Amino acid sequence: MKLTGSIFLTLALAAVAPWTSVHGLLDCLDEAPATVYEATDMSPQNMDYDAANKMFIAHSGWYNDQLVHYYKFRIFAPGTYSGLIAPGSTAADVPLQKMYVVTTDGTLTGSVGSPVIQYHTADGNSYSDFMEIVFVDAPAGYAADSFKSEADVLDSGATLTESGIILNIPVVPTGSTLEHPHDKGTMAPIDPTIVWYRCQPITTYIFEVTDQSAADYFADTRTEDPTDFAFAIPVVNFASKDGGVRAIPLRHVNQFSHGVMEGVNGGGPSPAGMRNIINLDRPDPGYSPLWSIDWVTELPVNYKADQATSFTDMAEAKGYDYFTTPMFVNCPDIGNIGEPVLEKTNGFTPYINTDVDSNYILGSHMSLIFQPDVPVSFQTSDGTEIGSTATNMMGAYEYELMTADIPEGTDMINVVANDETIRTIDVMSKMMDMDDTSAAFGIRSGVMGILALAASAGLAF
Repeated sequence: MKLTGSIFLTLALAAVAPWTSVHGLLDCLDEAPATVYEATDMSPQNMDYDAANKMFIAHSGWYNDQLVHYYKFRIFAPGTYSGLIAPGSTAADVPLQKMYVVTTDGTLTGSVGSPVIQYHTADGNSYSDFMEIVFVDAPAGYAADSFKSEADVLDSGATLTESGIILNIPVVPTGSTLEHPHDKGTMAPIDPTIVWYRCQPITTYIFEVTDQSAADYFADTRTEDPTDFAFAIPVVNFASKDGGVRAIPLRHVNQFSHGVMEGVNGGGPSPAGMRNIINLDRPDPGYSPLWSIDWVTELPVNYKADQATSFTDMAEAKGYDYFTTPMFVNCPDIGNIGEPVLEKTNGFTPYINTDVDSNYILGSHMSLIFQPDVPVSFQTSDGTEIGSTATNMMGAYEYELMTADIPEGTDMINVVANDETIRTIDVMSKMMDMDDTSAAFGIRSGVMGILALAASAGLAF
């Protein structure tokens, strides 16, 4: 009998591991694929990954007037999940994938070897940071880590049980670490979890889970006190098998930099940009690590970093506006929650004040998101240009408009980009308002004085 390559491979494989299929072996990769964070071209996905030190940065942000920190992992957006995420998409469109856990008793307690994941970031739209545990009944005599791919699991004929337990467990570059949120540049006390993907060991980190049994099982990844709130694995109902992943809103202002001192009060993903704002954190009902991005398109005139530290601050009447995007980002919170800001100096100005030498105008537009170098013009109502700039890498404009450049009698400035008026700002004199108020107060005081004199003289009106 002639041994073909296929038959020889089958016999050799059966002699080594009876639970591993030919299909599984053929599905194996020679090396682990690169992750999206290691792409050579800079993008919103990898711009904040410290590739030189292989570290994910712990960004600071605001949560109800308190400082918090978070990591940024997979972005689910039209640009990264084309055909799956599009205008009108909701968090329900964010995919889930499977994580196979071989077990002797149908629970995590009886697990044998490392888990096997279904997809890697290299698999495009199929990949997700959010994974449902699927229990695999261990075959008789099973040796740990005999299953190293989904093909091994499926071809084994082992009984599979979907657990409904969802994990936030992003795939990251091999050897990468997490920055400590309160000791910048050092490592957080969190170890990675190694999983199998197509016969290659892959690095992941575990964050939120939907069941206490999962938090208990992965507790040894916390190298210090696993119950310490700062680094504990949160057990939160952020996702379900049928409903998918829930999202919470984020007000995104990191595209602006006025008043930011990098290394002091910068946010993320850009350390030169402002701190973003959320309204829910780990202790709150409804918290989720998946953020739905509300892209701030208008800030009050002369706004500086950290003047808004909560959603309450960002009222439209105060000069704010935003656009709800079809962008969802996995940003698990980490570290302790800061002390509340008790005194706030957020004097909001929704108009251009001609009593000062200049006014800073900060904004963006739904058509400008992540569109750099787009010309932005500042014009009077008759189309006369009195200033110009261009958008930054994130598609925001920041411009200091000199009062001397505003023609006398101007009561409105239009902001124009791509031949479209994207914003209109009133122009007025604060001193004029005060003069009008003072004049009105003076007239009222004079009338009251006359009335007082008349009353003292016994006169009635």
